[in-house]
Amino acid sequence: MLSLLFKILYALDLLIEASIVMRIILLILGANQSNTFVSWIYDISTMFITPFEGIIAQSIQIDNFTMELTPLVALVFYIVIAFVLSELVKAFSHRRLV
Repeated sequence: MLSLLFKILYALDLLIEASIVMRIILLILGANQSNTFVSWIYDISTMFITPFEGIIAQSIQIDNFTMELTPLVALVFYIVIAFVLSELVKAFSHRRLV
């Protein structure tokens, strides 16, 4: 039972990571934020990035390129959570021999 719960949480974590990665890719490509799809990705990912604002500088600028750092911090956090969940799935999926 716990194994199923951990698998569901792991799947949700992967969806969160995917939305953050999509946001980073769209930022790098300079996507038009008034586009419906781009706006939707930004709205969804903002919900998961907001708790990490203020941990480090909000962005870094190199020449004419500006990169937001908050999504990267959030992504690292969610990757660690996914790793922990995957290890819990492994731990609880093994059947014990009596």
